[in-house]
Amino acid sequence: MFSEIFDHIHPILVHFPIAIISVALVFDLISAARTGSVSAKKGLLLWVIAALSAWLSVATGPEEMAYGNTAYLDKHSLLANFTSWMASIVVAWRMWMIWKERDNFVKTTLMIYLSLSLLTCIFVLSTGYFGGKMVYDDGVDVKVKGEYVNPPKSLK
Repeated sequence: MFSEIFDHIHPILVHFPIAIISVALVFDLISAARTGSVSAKKGLLLWVIAALSAWLSVATGPEEMAYGNTAYLDKHSLLANFTSWMASIVVAWRMWMIWKERDNFVKTTLMIYLSLSLLTCIFVLSTGYFGGKMVYDDGVDVKVKGEYVNPPKSLK
């Protein structure tokens, strides 16, 4: 059972940043629409979990399974790195605001912050799109009855 989990750790983990970044963005957008500001403290934990799960997803990506089998690996990897960095920047900015005792993003900083958060969400969704293309179109790291559908060129 544990070997099955560890063999599929990347597909398990990648869904966390997708869901959490999306939920964090919606939380911030609702807060901005209701109050005209976003609290640096409220929702911070969502963004911390999003950044950590994004970095874990990057770290567990089975790139060796995609070598020579897909044209999407470079786009997927680049977008995953952008997502991780952007989520980390969102966290750092919120923590800096708390440290400087500025409770809320308002006016210009709110627009910049929401744009950054939206861009992070676009990156994570795009990363997932290209990851799905690799799995569903190219059969990367997919097994049927214990045999790879499209084995990596290095394993042939």
